[in-house]
Amino acid sequence: MAPVEWTSADLVFSRQLDSDHRKLFEQLEKVRLAVECAAPANQLNFRLWRLSKDLSIHFNSEERLMRDSRYPARRWHERQHDAGRHKMARLMEAAHSRVGLNAAFEEFTGWMKDHVRLADRMFAAHLRNDQRERLAS
Repeated sequence: MAPVEWTSADLVFSRQLDSDHRKLFEQLEKVRLAVECAAPANQLNFRLWRLSKDLSIHFNSEERLMRDSRYPARRWHERQHDAGRHKMARLMEAAHSRVGLNAAFEEFTGWMKDHVRLADRMFAAHLRNDQRERLAS
């Protein structure tokens, strides 16, 4: 598995979202290392729990921002989050059995990168426009 790194290609140009994403990518890399090193189950499960917790906090925060800013694509974006939650659950399930773990990890990581680079970038653009409108009025 390739290392998981947050890079400038993952910028959405929102200080809070970029900070959250960087943290999530760091947690993903810790999970990858635990999988690659065949860490004991309790260590891997702890890493996955942390990632899942941070992901949930991020999604909840982002969904609150979407409601507050009246984001027109909110429902679509929330469905994307639901897909991410589902992939996270499959990753945690695969970790318990160690069957399909690499594939579940790659699937979640691919989803995360795609989500940040498309859905979150669209939302961040909306947030910037919303802030400009509020300043102008």
